[in-house]
Amino acid sequence: MRISYSSLENFKQCPLKYKLSNIDKIKEPKSKEAIFGSYIHKVLKWFYQKDPHFPTLDALLKYYRDYWPQKTEGFEWKNPEEEKAYFKEGLRILQEFYKRNIPHKTSVLDLETRFEVVIDEDPDKSNGKHILTGVIDRIDKLSDDTIEIIDYKTGKRMPSQKILDKNNQLSFYAIGLKSRWPRIKIEDLRLSLYFLKFNEKIDTKRTEKDLEEVKDKTIDLIHQIEKSDFEPRSSVLCGWCGYQNICPIWRHFYEDEQNNHFNDIDIKEKIDKYFTLKKEKERLDKELIELQNLIDVYCHKKGLKRVFGENGYFSHTVYNKVSYNIPKLKEILEPLEKWEDIIEIDTKKLKKVLKEIPADLREKIKEIEKIEERFKYLAANNKSRKEIKEQIENN
Repeated sequence: MRISYSSLENFKQCPLKYKLSNIDKIKEPKSKEAIFGSYIHKVLKWFYQKDPHFPTLDALLKYYRDYWPQKTEGFEWKNPEEEKAYFKEGLRILQEFYKRNIPHKTSVLDLETRFEVVIDEDPDKSNGKHILTGVIDRIDKLSDDTIEIIDYKTGKRMPSQKILDKNNQLSFYAIGLKSRWPRIKIEDLRLSLYFLKFNEKIDTKRTEKDLEEVKDKTIDLIHQIEKSDFEPRSSVLCGWCGYQNICPIWRHFYEDEQNNHFNDIDIKEKIDKYFTLKKEKERLDKELIELQNLIDVYCHKKGLKRVFGENGYFSHTVYNKVSYNIPKLKEILEPLEKWEDIIEIDTKKLKKVLKEIPADLREKIKEIEKIEERFKYLAANNKSRKEIKEQIENN
């Protein structure tokens, strides 16, 4: 299996997204952020290809203006104001980048370096080789002979140093570079993300142990992919996904009115009726609680254990909450082989505990996890179609 950082992230985000992209080979429509980011990468590649005779700032901005992507396959700007805002942002980014980096003080070794590394091989399987692939934006050699891997980012957020120190993408790049140039020592390798929006570059380091751990985790993830049923996974990231119109979670949202009917049932009408009734039920439930509290106060004030109306009555009942000394209870029941009959794992509490214990112990518990039964349930959410549409458009 050939795998890249982006495809692994797709699987972690949503197994179905991985399948549509990597197995079914369905192209995901480009977002405005992706188009903008790819174009800035293209402009910077052109710029650094001129090393050592770098173009002037005016020449850089002219190239940017001349090849600006007004429309590409599967993408066009929604409105002139949106396009103008992105175009202006690109000019600002390049101007600030030029001021900070020119004159250039390092040697550019390579641009958009492609790599392929075999990270796992099983000769007994037809698909025994697992190959890690990727493209490194830029590789520089610094004045102290350190090699620096630089990856450009055009996103709107900059992560903390702690997150960067665990960044798998940079670890993959280190693995790829060491495979290409084996003599490079890991201690002589600097890994950097350049956040162009903020004109800030953050760097980090790795050890050989770090790279081996990343390889092991990647192989585990590949094994998960091989066994996956590729169920879709809903999350806040759905708003940025280009496969929404073919995803079973989102497809109905994009279908026309004719597809809302089944056996003479207008499903959209039934859904709306459900939420109307649910809202009315919530109002009635609230009113019932208020009435019950009022009756409870009346009983307490009057010293009554039961009160009557024409259509029914209320009774006051006292319940005792029982608890046991668990070790002593176990001591009594275990010799009778009855202890296991009353023990049941609370999975909600276990999930909470898992967050509090070391990662290696979490992995051990994961290994003994068994799915006893799969069952489906229908959950309701009262967010309106208008609200969902606004959220998608804002993304």
